[in-house]
Amino acid sequence: MISTQSFDEIRVYAGVAERTGAHFERDTVRRSATFCRSLSELMRKVRASGDGVFYLPVKIWPADAERVDVTKRWLVLSSLPVA
Repeated sequence: MISTQSFDEIRVYAGVAERTGAHFERDTVRRSATFCRSLSELMRKVRASGDGVFYLPVKIWPADAERVDVTKRWLVLSSLPVA
């Protein structure tokens, strides 16, 4: 038996990712440039291409989060307190 994997449609705007509620099967989205296998891959693609629509496996999205901040601020080493 072949199992199909479902993907959530994720909309990213201003560095915040939210699920749109639409679901797609793997065959529909796997050739898309916005197909992501993990949350870290989603973050990399958002940093590279900016806002847009991405596809992420259903079970990857954090269960308790409605939104995810996908742009992480850089921390400059000189701004850290000296211990």
